[in-house]
Amino acid sequence: MSATPSIAGLTNRNLFRIQFQEPYEEIILRDETTPNIRSITFSPKGTYLAYRTDRKAEIVKCADWSVAASIDGNYKEMFFSPLDNYFIVWEMFAITKDNPQGKHNLHVFRSTNGERVGAFIQKNQIGWEPKWSSDEKLFAMLVNNRVVIYEDVNLDRYTQSIQAEKLQSFSISPSTTPAYYFSIFTLGKSGQPSFWRVFKYPDFEVSQALVSRSSFQADKAAFYWNRRGTNVFAMTQTEVDKTGSSYYGKQSLSYGDVKGNAGNMSFSKEGPIHAIAWNPGNWNEWAAVYGHAPAKATLFNAKCEPLFEFGTGAWNAIYYPPEGNIILLGGFGNIATGHISVWDVRGYKNIGQCSAPDTTSLQWDPRGETFLTATTYPRLTVGNGYKIWHYSGALIHKRECVEKENLLSISWQPGTYPKSELSRSAPKSIEDATPKATGAYRPPGARNRPSTFTLHEHEKPHRPGQTLDAAPSKQAIKQKEKREARKARKAEERPEDASPAPPAAAPRAPFVSTGDPEKDKKIKNLNKKLSDIEKLKQQKAAGKQLELNQKAKIDSEAALLQELAQLKL
Repeated sequence: MSATPSIAGLTNRNLFRIQFQEPYEEIILRDETTPNIRSITFSPKGTYLAYRTDRKAEIVKCADWSVAASIDGNYKEMFFSPLDNYFIVWEMFAITKDNPQGKHNLHVFRSTNGERVGAFIQKNQIGWEPKWSSDEKLFAMLVNNRVVIYEDVNLDRYTQSIQAEKLQSFSISPSTTPAYYFSIFTLGKSGQPSFWRVFKYPDFEVSQALVSRSSFQADKAAFYWNRRGTNVFAMTQTEVDKTGSSYYGKQSLSYGDVKGNAGNMSFSKEGPIHAIAWNPGNWNEWAAVYGHAPAKATLFNAKCEPLFEFGTGAWNAIYYPPEGNIILLGGFGNIATGHISVWDVRGYKNIGQCSAPDTTSLQWDPRGETFLTATTYPRLTVGNGYKIWHYSGALIHKRECVEKENLLSISWQPGTYPKSELSRSAPKSIEDATPKATGAYRPPGARNRPSTFTLHEHEKPHRPGQTLDAAPSKQAIKQKEKREARKARKAEERPEDASPAPPAAAPRAPFVSTGDPEKDKKIKNLNKKLSDIEKLKQQKAAGKQLELNQKAKIDSEAALLQELAQLKL
């Protein structure tokens, strides 16, 4: 294997590879003489590269890029076993006059020479993939509500099975010793809950389940095992969220381990769960991006205790390099900015930032020094091409497709490679002329001026329990601006040559009862009228224009005083 990793790419014109070193030249492996190449895939260890056309699938040895095997057929799906020893393909199931029962459409071949070692009928394209244990000792597939399990690649007869009504999906833990573990999901009948369970191979009775979790809101489930195969998450989801809070259905996350511990995971921010990922270099650590925009990202331990809060941002994806020493948080798809943030998960430091709009795929190189972003067809029909970035956010290389050229796929060759200078220092970034995402509209009067308005309030990175400086809310900022504007208006309306305020009226003598309730009532009424007249006289002295009825009240002051004096006699 080369000292530097390679990249394989596929366009509608050719299949090429790139040796990751200057000048990043594209070396053609297959040109237009091999028409209709549909897709490519590397084996997990990087030993082989396979491609398929509408006539054949071909396995290429990466050591010298020679052909190891060519297999005839119009295959739609393909992948390699975990140790690269076997090549699995799937073609559409069909019934013919000569074959009314249909022929085998799932095939298992040896990667070295294309020898077929097994064939099966698998009618549905969704969920067709068999599962392997990481040491390739176990081979399992879902057939008619049961999981059939073969040992030691003896694919003529299965040795074990897991059978359950409405069994929808399953997964095998990546552990090999001391035991293998299987997780399964069964859909509940009407009025009954769905279940996901964990079993230790080969004890598959319901009473022997190590973990058994139920949910009335689960139509499907996806399993996420840690590297050691000791802990697993089940992401369950309904097809439709009846509460209306999500277009994509309601999600929930629960966890379990092989010791029988289990529970439901709750997050500190409401909203969808965008992504979760175990650290491939640390079996005791995982990360999640969750919540309504701006989404929140958190690093947890296996006990689901938060280790570090990355804050909030325009994120919906998580990518770890193989070593797991850093983590990449990205926002793609319906997030137009394509913002990327790279963090050191040991020192909890942000070590890289960049923006890659219209990214449809992202992949770390095997050394964890650089990553590749690409815009591919048919997900996006324009702007196809790829870019190579240093983890610091520096752009190292880019290639844009020319007219009538589409990038279909591109990926790194897996493997083990020595570290380079890129792991210690960032290279000089090349110019990126890609149009950046357009910012929010601002009226002409507000342009080139600082703004206190923000669409979302963002949370800063911090450790759990760390006190954050409370930022003023949007409502508080708005009220403060209103108060300041009101003060400014009053200052403008105040006349510069303001006359002195009129002297205040002398205070009236305190009320003294006459002993006659009727007289006391009239005196109180007259005092109130005289008090109102004093206020009107002060307003008149300040220059305010009075109404006719207000002037009439002032003129009646003498009569009221005379009446008051008579009542006090």
